[in-house]
Amino acid sequence: MVGYWERFFADGNNVNLEMVKAGLAEVYRGTPAPGQDVGPYWWAEGKPRRPEGGCGQMGDKYVSPREWREA
Repeated sequence: MVGYWERFFADGNNVNLEMVKAGLAEVYRGTPAPGQDVGPYWWAEGKPRRPEGGCGQMGDKYVSPREWREA
């Protein structure tokens, strides 16, 4: 849904951001919701991660959600 944005917190931590940091999620590539600050998410996604953790463990076999939908 375009324009819908929800952040989830657990024990004061932004779960969405923590998942991106861990390599278990990626930043949405569509148009951000009005007022949504995606900067921290892009920063977290750009940080190097251990290849054995999260989606990185799949190597070349990983297909992003966007690529999967377009296939």
